[in-house]
Amino acid sequence: MKRNLFASALTLLAAIIVIVPAANAKTNRQASGTTKVKPATDTAVAAQIVPLPASDAVMFVDVRRLLTEAMPRALASDPAKLAQVNAEIDNFKARTGIDARAFERIAVGARFVSPSAGVTKIDHVVAVANGTFNAGALAAAGRLASKGKYQEVKHGAKTINVYSLNEQVKLFGLLNVRISDLATAVLDANTLAVGDPAGVRAAIDAQAGSNRVSPEMVMLARRNPNAIVGFGGSVPPALTQNLDLGNEEIAKSIASIREFYGSLGTTNDGFDMLTVLRTATAGDAKNLSDTLAALKQLAPLFLSQLSGDKGKLAQSAIDSLKVTAQGTEVQLSLALAQTDIATMVRVF
Repeated sequence: MKRNLFASALTLLAAIIVIVPAANAKTNRQASGTTKVKPATDTAVAAQIVPLPASDAVMFVDVRRLLTEAMPRALASDPAKLAQVNAEIDNFKARTGIDARAFERIAVGARFVSPSAGVTKIDHVVAVANGTFNAGALAAAGRLASKGKYQEVKHGAKTINVYSLNEQVKLFGLLNVRISDLATAVLDANTLAVGDPAGVRAAIDAQAGSNRVSPEMVMLARRNPNAIVGFGGSVPPALTQNLDLGNEEIAKSIASIREFYGSLGTTNDGFDMLTVLRTATAGDAKNLSDTLAALKQLAPLFLSQLSGDKGKLAQSAIDSLKVTAQGTEVQLSLALAQTDIATMVRVF
């Protein structure tokens, strides 16, 4: 359905505000207030990661910092919500034997697939978790917790446990996803692959050296080595082709995006967030930057439709959002104060 200019602007700006907080990092502030990211250019970075299969998008999570630093700060003013999150983690552990608190790092990979014309989906999702736990004992606990609702499948020399859930669950107790069959496989004594069966099979192959994620993709997601969450990926043409946003210039700007990366971290005052959109040419980057800057200026026209704390929070995010272009990249940086995080938790 065709949308008017204001609806298109609202959609794009809302996407910016949601995407930026969803995956961003600890950064250094220059005197000018812009965000400085130190690129991770050493190919040794790729060698240090857990074995992810070839992916179109990847994310790396410092789970220990997420659970002990970021989450308690974000939910400090809402102990009931914090207790609910911890209960979800415990529930996932009870059902699968997988305890997120035992993890140190999680790497997530996914592919974009186009099952039909005009349709693009995220598929082959797999998380490879590394920690101090005994992965073999963890898998055994999962078999017990499933109460027989699982099957063992061989893939090469590895055994994959497939649990029949077929419902909405919180993966690791943190991420709300719809799962039919949840697969797990022990990759080594301290590494576990978790995801859909196809993704876990691909992770086993990657550990054996076949069809691994590219070093370039890894370094894209780990440009900020101090991030709590770092992410990166490529944008398939099918995802942005034939966009019907009610405005040709907005659609053209979005279609120029080829790659993205970013990070999430904490500051003394709250959270610092970054998303970078990479285009094919510097001209495309300038056009995209100009479009986003124009939409930011239009924001007050539709933010007035949001009442109370939601309106104040949205206005604070828009005021904080900085859009800059350099070369072929457009950087979106956003700082959210601790008080804004508390408001976000309360009203959403």
